[in-house]
Parts: sequence; structure tokens; C-alpha cells
Amino acid sequence: MNKKIRVIALVLAASMLLSLSACKINVGVHGKVSVSSEEATGSETTTEATTTSATTTTTATEETTEETVYPEKGCKIEFKPQDKRYHYDMDLTLNTDKNTVGGHVEFSFFNDTDKDWDKLCLRDYSSLYKFPKKVGYDSAVKTHGEITDIKNIKDGRTGSEIRMERDEDVSVVWLPLASKLAPGEKMTLSYDFVATVPTVADRYGVQDGVYNVTNFYPILAEYTDDGWSHEAFYSTGECFFSEISDYDVRLTVPEKMTVLSTGLETGENASSGSKTITIHADCVRDFVFCASKDFKILEGDYKDTHIRVAYTEEDKAKFYKKCAEESLRVAKESLEAFGSAFGEYPYKDLEVVLAPIAAGGMEYPNLVIISKEIPMGLPDSELDNYAVNMAESVVSHEVGHQWFMGIVGSNSGLQPWLDESFASYTERVYENFKDPGILGGSTYIVEENYDYSGMHNHSGSDEENPYVPINRSFYEFPDEWSFVMGVYTHGQAVLSMMQSAVGYDNFLGIIREYVQNNAFRNADQMDFFDVLYKHAGVHNKKLNQIIADNFDEKVQPPAA
Repeated sequence: MNKKIRVIALVLAASMLLSLSACKINVGVHGKVSVSSEEATGSETTTEATTTSATTTTTATEETTEETVYPEKGCKIEFKPQDKRYHYDMDLTLNTDKNTVGGHVEFSFFNDTDKDWDKLCLRDYSSLYKFPKKVGYDSAVKTHGEITDIKNIKDGRTGSEIRMERDEDVSVVWLPLASKLAPGEKMTLSYDFVATVPTVADRYGVQDGVYNVTNFYPILAEYTDDGWSHEAFYSTGECFFSEISDYDVRLTVPEKMTVLSTGLETGENASSGSKTITIHADCVRDFVFCASKDFKILEGDYKDTHIRVAYTEEDKAKFYKKCAEESLRVAKESLEAFGSAFGEYPYKDLEVVLAPIAAGGMEYPNLVIISKEIPMGLPDSELDNYAVNMAESVVSHEVGHQWFMGIVGSNSGLQPWLDESFASYTERVYENFKDPGILGGSTYIVEENYDYSGMHNHSGSDEENPYVPINRSFYEFPDEWSFVMGVYTHGQAVLSMMQSAVGYDNFLGIIREYVQNNAFRNADQMDFFDVLYKHAGVHNKKLNQIIADNFDEKVQPPAA
């Protein structure tokens, strides 16, 4: 989700080549679990019978050896039916003189709950950049953000204007409805807005002529059993929560600018120094774009997906081109690896942007932003190796988010492990694609009394191990470092240990079914555990011990 924040960037710089990857070491949890390589893989007699719809595998658990059927490797992931999606129609302009973005929005949607809606909640993350500390910057940093100007808000059912209200958290915008929106009822909300693009190297900001324009327009929040979800923004990871929508966008930018975005460009018209690009995106959770007059583009394809990589050359032209070349390679390989493991990538486009960003990388629908920063003190002789390893760790992670954030959504503020731990685990799946067998080997042996001092508490927290349980909300971790180590690094290791308890092919089959069951909806952690227990059973002692040691009581196996 978001990636790697300032803290992650420090980890990336310090380890230089590992960005959020758990080290390839044996990992133990409280010294309670004992799994040998024979236990992890020897009992796994795997026979794959690929049919038109399923893969049949012998289940490696302690209670059964019955064959179980998973969705087949490389299965298709079908879009949600069009009448089940929201729709944003936008006329937008990027003003590079004023560093603003805005325009007119027509948003068509429906009440997809069983409760009346007497008000709507929009999230306006752009306004937070008026207050640097709220987005993770020292107050001395001049982000030049402003409160978004939102006006002409109208309810399409009556044409009446809606008077907006802001919370103390300025990113939370309330729209009281004169007439309630009943379950199943449709409406169109229209509004005009102008947001300021802050001057900062961030996932949303402009630096060195590169515009990262993300989370910039007011977007409808998610309605849950607890009402409208409006958890506080944080910059340490993915914290956005939205519904699947289609987008039709007409984006006007200076004529010489190159734009990469969510969705496919379907047309372009130039006029008087500017151009308007027409973009369409199906079944995505957000719309974002990056733009610069200095972008160089590399292109390639994987099956029906066209991949573009954008970079700027500046003073180390060969290095940045090398980073772009490696990013293109890894993007193709990741689509192949993850398509087989989790279900084929269903979109026709994937954009990778090397840009100034205060993190290792950041994921969005159909587009990922990768940091172009070079670790301080890295000699020129190491630049090529750094480019390779950066791409293989960061690009694979961010592309993995296309499944775990994009295809399967979740409330990443309340259950961040569902996207960040899974995206970190995809790095391991990518490694196994490059070096088959690595995930079945000794890398993931969990040894009794193993000293996991590499993950000891360096956070300043009083907790002996502040990284577990990993399935806490962001707000329940004692500090950012504990969150990063718990959800990214330890979360990756925990999923790897779970895989060792049931077998690699079985674990991927379980994840594949989880993806199929929850594609283009927002999942809860029990959606994953229900599939896990369905196939692994509730008597797998190794698996149960891993779950007991690393998760809270909410996800423990049901009583037999």
C-alpha cells in the first residue's frame, strides 16, 4: 500500500538491496514452533490436474490427505458486472503555473447497503497537505498545500445544492442529504473542486518537474457496519478505502507533458499550448496520474497488458535508464508470476513511474510509483546492482499490490496486514518464480528456540515484541517502526511460515480461492481465514501454533 515511508526509505537505504523484504534467514516465533524441511515439504505429495476451471492438489495437513480443488493456476479474474460499479465522469485540468488540479465531477452511485443514508462522507486527502505534520512532515517543510475548494455540490435527484461540512479532520467532508438515499437507490452527485498539488517529493506532490497526482479529488468513503469509514490518514503505508468504480476522464495538461495514469488513453486533442487526453478505466478503486515534460518512456507487453515505464535522466542518465529497464523486466515477470499464482491480471495496462517520492514505492490501480532516490554514499560501481535489486524487491512488491489492494480491497487502516503483508509475501512468490524451489527449502524452516534477535524491539516501545499480533489496526501499534516491522517484514515471514505448514502449492491455491471469492470487493480478514481453514482444516498443529503466536484471538481456528 503505500509503501515504504520515510522509515521504510531508511530501511531501503540501510539495507540497500532489500526494501521491505524479510531477510533470507530462519524465522522463529517465541521459540514455540518446530517445523523441519521434511515436515514442510516431505508430506506434500502434490499432483496437479489442470482442468478448465480448477487445480486438484493433495492437501498437506495433519488431519486429511483428501484431494481438494482450487481455482486453476492462471485462472481468469472477471470484472464485477457493470451495473454493480460506481461511475466517475471527470473533466480535469492540471495547472502547472499554479500547481493546482481540479475540474468538474459527475459521480453516479447507489446505496449498496441495507441502511438508509441520510448523509454522504467524502474523503479529501489533498487538504491535509495544508498541515505538514498531519501527513508526516516536520512543520518546517513547506509543502504549500491548501484546503481543497469544493463547491457547486448538487444532488442529481432534485438538482438541489448540498451544503458541505468539514470535520476537525479536514479530510473528512460530510454532505447532509435533504432526502435519504434508500437501500438500492441510485443518485448522481456533482461538484466542482480545485486542489493544490504540494511542493514535496511524495506520493502526492510535485518535485523536479514530476507531478505525482494521487488521492487528489474528493472520493466517496466506504459505508460499513459501523457507519461511514473515516479513519485518520497516515503516511506510513496504504490507508485508503474505497469502492470499485469505472472512470471516464478528460484531462487537460500542457501540450509537451507526458501523462501516465490509471486506465487506457482513448484519444487526445491539442489546442493553444495544451492538450486534452481522454482516459477510460474499468473496475478500479481510484484514478491517479503522473505527468512530466521530461519523462522518457520504455514500453513492453505481457500477454494483453501493455506496460509503460517512465523515468527522467538528469545527471545519472545511464543509471536511471538502467532502473527503467530493470523495472520493465520485473513488471513483466511479476505479472507472469502473480498471474499464475493468484489469477491473471485483468487489466490492459500497467504503468511504472520512477519519480521523487519519500518512500520505496507506492501502489495505485494500474500504476505504481517507484522511488528514484539513490542511497547516500553508494559508489558508481554499485549502481547497476542496486538498480537490479531495487526493481526485484520494490517493483515486485508494488505490482503485487495490484492483487492485494486493487483486485481484493480491504480497510487498510484497520486491517493493514491484508494488503501489506500479502504484498510483501508476493516478493517471495516472485523470488520463487526466478529461483524455483526457494520457498520450499530451508529458508522458511521454523526452528524451536530460534533466536529471532534480528527482529527484536528497536522501536523504543516497552513491549517485548511490539510486532505481534500482526492483524492489528495501524492505530494499535505502539509506533511506526513496530507497524512497519510487524506488518511488512514479520507479516511476510508469517505468511511464509503458514505456507510451510500446508505446502507451497496448497497455500497458493488457498490464496487463489481467496482472490476469486473477493475479487473487486472489500474483504475482511475472516474471508481469508475461512478459506484457509476450509482447505487446511482446524487440526493442523503447526499452522494453529503459527496463528496463535502471531494473530489475536479474532482469527483463531473454530472449535472442531
